[in-house]
Amino acid sequence: MKRLCETYIRNARLIGAFYCWVPAVAWFTTMMFVVPFREVYLLRLAVVLIVGGYVAAQMNDYGVHLWLIKHRSNDGPATVVDGILIGAGVGIGTTFLPPITSLIATRHPEEAKLFIIIVWAVGIVFGGIIGGILAWIGRKYLDDNPRAKEEIQK
Repeated sequence: MKRLCETYIRNARLIGAFYCWVPAVAWFTTMMFVVPFREVYLLRLAVVLIVGGYVAAQMNDYGVHLWLIKHRSNDGPATVVDGILIGAGVGIGTTFLPPITSLIATRHPEEAKLFIIIVWAVGIVFGGIIGGILAWIGRKYLDDNPRAKEEIQK
């Protein structure tokens, strides 16, 4: 498990990009079968994959390093609550751009706005959950802080 934690830390950017790409590709693929095809959907997908993937990669990398800084500091070890809060921030950062692309050449702006609000809320919730789980695992298996083992054993 320690090796898995270290792999996540090393590949935080790639994993962050996948946090954006996988749901976006699933959504666009589903929409291709549900609604009539328009060329603008390919533009939206390209923006999400290129710009959204980059932003998500940077956000996840920043969140992981932020948690590790707290974990390794004299004020550490970082807590699960730290992971939840950082994860929620990463979640909104990861889901910030993809739903906004629904406004590009839309015929239904009110539905697009509702979609944006729902996706952002879901991003915050899932980001917090994922961040909390990763923080719990990281606290258990990363022993970078001398006080970390004492805190975990309490």
